[in-house]
Amino acid sequence: MSHALMSARAHVTNVIQTSSRIRKRSCTSKHFPSFRAAAAASTSSAVCASFTPPGAREHDRDLLIVGPGVLGSRIARVWLEKYPGAVVVGQTNTTNAHAGLTSIGVSPRTKDFDDDEPSANRMFPYVIFSAPPSGSDDYAGEVEAALRYWNGGGAFAFTSSSAVYKNESGDACDEDSETYDLGTNPRVDRLLKAERIVLDAGGVVCRLAGLYHSDRGAHKYFIKTPSIDSRADALVNLIHYEDAADLCVAAMNNGSKSAVYLGTDGVPITRGDIARVAVESGAYGADARAPSFTKTEGPIGRVMSNDRTRTALGWAPKYVSFETFMTRVNARDAYSASEKRPVGWAPKGSAHIAT
Repeated sequence: MSHALMSARAHVTNVIQTSSRIRKRSCTSKHFPSFRAAAAASTSSAVCASFTPPGAREHDRDLLIVGPGVLGSRIARVWLEKYPGAVVVGQTNTTNAHAGLTSIGVSPRTKDFDDDEPSANRMFPYVIFSAPPSGSDDYAGEVEAALRYWNGGGAFAFTSSSAVYKNESGDACDEDSETYDLGTNPRVDRLLKAERIVLDAGGVVCRLAGLYHSDRGAHKYFIKTPSIDSRADALVNLIHYEDAADLCVAAMNNGSKSAVYLGTDGVPITRGDIARVAVESGAYGADARAPSFTKTEGPIGRVMSNDRTRTALGWAPKYVSFETFMTRVNARDAYSASEKRPVGWAPKGSAHIAT
């Protein structure tokens, strides 16, 4: 991060802290906003903060990310590149990833933040909840808590999973396909209940297929596991982390209230072919081997497409398929070990929904 940007973000924090102290003299409610801090980028890319006077029509693009793991961190980077004057706050369960988040321009806080937290007394026009169900005993409650930080403008987005769709017999599946009934699967129940809370509040839901990048995903597990107890011909629907982040940003900017969008590259691939193309890419060394898949029965998976999402959001994947990523791009992306990328880009211990 440049010295100018670091100095400017320190100024943003100072302004928010000053406003927070002023506000506490007149109001005791922790989450009732009395100000809106907006930052604007200068021609030298420095960031400065200012109060938005009552009645002003300044475009506010500040964003709260609840669960800024691998996906959330990427969303932050995309958002800050698109809106360099925005303030992005990342809310986590612990402080483990805070240094990494700070290094990419995100102001971190824990969910049990104190009253002296710089962003404690404000709401946000944009909020995205990208924490996995595994991170909470009361997932729906966590989503409801995040909604209280949304001021009703902009958008609230929730990253769900394509695992909620019922079809696993190899048939076509899109945004409007049938989902599982509540009570079928505990993990799916948590997602569907959270989705309903968000949709009822006017937010958007992004159901994401299996997420991957060069160093993370099903392929990494397959090529280091000699034997896997599943079908080689079972279909897997995928989307690259970079494309998923772009889709989430598009959903917040271009989506309709209470809408469901589906994130997938639209090119299903079998488990066997995932392993094969990963090995053949040469990106994982001479010792990489495809596993033996031991089952010949069981669910075959879904054939997913998302034409409605692409049209509605004006979005299309940069990585058009997993095979293309491996064979034509040679598994090179922002996460590749050989590529130079910001320290903390994927904070240690971060996680997202595995689909």
